[in-house]
Amino acid sequence: MGRFWVKAVRTVIRHNLKGAYVKYAPGDWFECHNQELAELLQQGLVESSALDIRANFDNMDAGVLTIGHDAPEDMFKAYGLEVRRGKFGLPWERTALWHSGARLTAEAVVLGLMRVDADDPDLAWEMAAMLDKKSRLAKDIGTEADKARTLEVLGDLRLPVYDTGALWVRRTEMTEEVLRLWSAEVAAGADERHAFLRTIYSCRVLLCTLPADWIGQWMRG
Repeated sequence: MGRFWVKAVRTVIRHNLKGAYVKYAPGDWFECHNQELAELLQQGLVESSALDIRANFDNMDAGVLTIGHDAPEDMFKAYGLEVRRGKFGLPWERTALWHSGARLTAEAVVLGLMRVDADDPDLAWEMAAMLDKKSRLAKDIGTEADKARTLEVLGDLRLPVYDTGALWVRRTEMTEEVLRLWSAEVAAGADERHAFLRTIYSCRVLLCTLPADWIGQWMRG
């Protein structure tokens, strides 16, 4: 598990790597592991650098699967990630699924892959996904048929929907089942976001919910 030096941008209270309870003020630097890094970045508490991420990222059996488009040439070369274009699937132990239309950076992809990696697979997140950037609920999107189906399966439409344009997935029996069921619904004409909601709740996959602005600090231009 890699270690990173990060800078606090808001007050951080945590246990350091030696187990001591420490408070860090904005501007303070401290060291953390990769799983904690993803959580701290998710909460907007720290800053890190692409160089530090690159030095600590384990690219073994990890890659990017683009769906409906090609990734920019050499986009992930610095991180040693293989890139393929194809359909729904998990070619690697850790796969970033990138649909056409989703805006991503190499750093965001790598941090997401780190989020579904852990020393103990039984305790690790199996998937990670961002909430819809417009903060919509299931009642606000899709056809009446999709809404009725979601209501039937989940019993409520007051559920936040996910941005399915970018997903990070660790290959397990459960995530393979999630992709199988989800892709089957989409192929049958279901709204992609409603189908995703129905599938993740039905399968009870260990999903890490990321805020809509999670990758905002990595966007340029």
